[in-house]
Amino acid sequence: MSDEVKSMGSASADTALDSSRDDDGGGGGANGNGNGHGNGHGNGHGNGGGGNGGGRSPSLDNTSTVVDGNDGIVLRRKKPIAAWRLAVIFACIGMGLFLSLLDATVVATMLVDISAEFQDFRTSSWVVLAYTLTEVGFAVAMARLSDALGRKTVVCTSFAIFLAASMGCAAAANLDQLIGFRAAQGVGGAGLYAMAMITYPELSPPSRVVLVTSALGAVVALAGVCGPVIGGLLTSYVGWRYVFWINAPCAFVPGVLLLFLWPKDYQLFVKIDMRRLDYLGALLILAATVLPVFIINQAAIRDYAWRSATTISVLVIGGLCWVALVLWQRQLARDTRFRHIRPQLPFHILTSRVMLAAIFDTFLSGFVLLLAIINIPLRSQIVNLYGPVKAGALLLPMMGGGAAGCAIGGALSLRRNNTFPVLVVASAILAISSGVLSILPDATKPPAWQWGLETVLGVGVGLKISSTTFLAVLQSDFEDHAISQGIIAQMRVFGGSLGVAISIVVLITKIQNGLQDSLTPDQLASIYRSPLALFQFSAQQQLVARQAFVDAFRVDMYLCVGVSIASLLVALFTYQRHPPSVQSKLDDLEKELARSAALTEAPETAEP
Repeated sequence: MSDEVKSMGSASADTALDSSRDDDGGGGGANGNGNGHGNGHGNGHGNGGGGNGGGRSPSLDNTSTVVDGNDGIVLRRKKPIAAWRLAVIFACIGMGLFLSLLDATVVATMLVDISAEFQDFRTSSWVVLAYTLTEVGFAVAMARLSDALGRKTVVCTSFAIFLAASMGCAAAANLDQLIGFRAAQGVGGAGLYAMAMITYPELSPPSRVVLVTSALGAVVALAGVCGPVIGGLLTSYVGWRYVFWINAPCAFVPGVLLLFLWPKDYQLFVKIDMRRLDYLGALLILAATVLPVFIINQAAIRDYAWRSATTISVLVIGGLCWVALVLWQRQLARDTRFRHIRPQLPFHILTSRVMLAAIFDTFLSGFVLLLAIINIPLRSQIVNLYGPVKAGALLLPMMGGGAAGCAIGGALSLRRNNTFPVLVVASAILAISSGVLSILPDATKPPAWQWGLETVLGVGVGLKISSTTFLAVLQSDFEDHAISQGIIAQMRVFGGSLGVAISIVVLITKIQNGLQDSLTPDQLASIYRSPLALFQFSAQQQLVARQAFVDAFRVDMYLCVGVSIASLLVALFTYQRHPPSVQSKLDDLEKELARSAALTEAPETAEP
């Protein structure tokens, strides 16, 4: 079963036949005129079907394509990938996913040291945001680009970009250079993230989709929490720059292996022409996600006043970009003049209640995940007087809980689709655990129950990650698989980016309001350069400064409670009386494979 897959719908039919016209130099129109697009497609003279034309079916090195009268495309892999090769491919792609997520959070325990070296704590948040913003801005674009260039090309290119940018980060001479290379690194990370979400389900046998989805969720949870731990270890013993130097072998080896082991053109769909990509949609998504987070962070660090014309204008432009994006996708769906364009965010996904709820739920859970991962180590370094290693180790329970949550979430939906109750319960877990974390004492030694509570929080995050990823697999059509996974990936990082930006607003506000009466302007400026400067103050001033960080973390957890409750309400909209199950998907696939075999055996569809 795993060596045959199919794609249904006119969108994929357009894709395959446009590709055949570009590659083979010919193709018939729907109404027998031999040109352009119609309401159906064929390779000869007919009324919208390919079965009457006797034309040549397009073929790739590892797939063959046939067209039926219902305008469906069937792709058959000529040779299944050997088990050992598939295992290596999965391991390499998984390493790419791990690296892309690891580098989003690895700086959590490095920010204090980086700000101390460059004497700019206020701007150091951009070391996190530069990466996450470009990652969120390019995730969907990379997914759609892989439809045109191929999965292998995009994955290998993403590894190359990630590797080169990591070397730039390691050699950065100032904070501006570091931020710039982190932004470039995020582009590579976006490709690695999106391609893992797409290719794992595509390359796996259909009966193993749940297992593969759970594995993806486990990698996401582990990488997110391992980042601060690894960052703390390397920062303490060899310096923060080695966090980026070590990316060289970690990215080079899997990238080269994929280059040689991934079979040529081995993917689910025929490639589309670059002219069919939705460039305007990609630009609108980039602007809509980056502009709000950018201006919120700039206002937080006092580069712009909240009520300034610049701040208000950028926020309004960001909002208008979202409106324009929806209207443009609606236009693409309804106007036949744009039928040749593959939408960046298909309108039928936006109008699907379950998919839209999954997208928003992913955004909200991403907010909680990244905010907690960044701020728990930061709090422990200032309040608990921990070094980078111990601060990172404080997240180990969350890492274990996240892995367990992903495994549990996958197991619960193995035979029956239980994503709805799992998402609801996970939201409640996030709300409760965030609420209890808000009452952490300000003592230098963290309470023992904090470890257990972080484990519970990790379980909730893991349940969310595996369930939303799995839900997108079951709810999307075959031709929308890549883009739906790209959207899920993008919204998780977008939510996390917004969470980090808002937490910076909270921290700067608490420092400004809580310390301006206790510290001199020079002392306050020294904290903005490096929070370690507070340990040079008097004992009383240190207590006041530490209290500002305690209060900021408490407000952050209050925000997580509110966001988690909102996530619970959104999760209610994923309810279905008869949700699709893995078995129902497999049954549908069996029927289509039988149809594929019948079409392949028909003389009119045979290749000359």
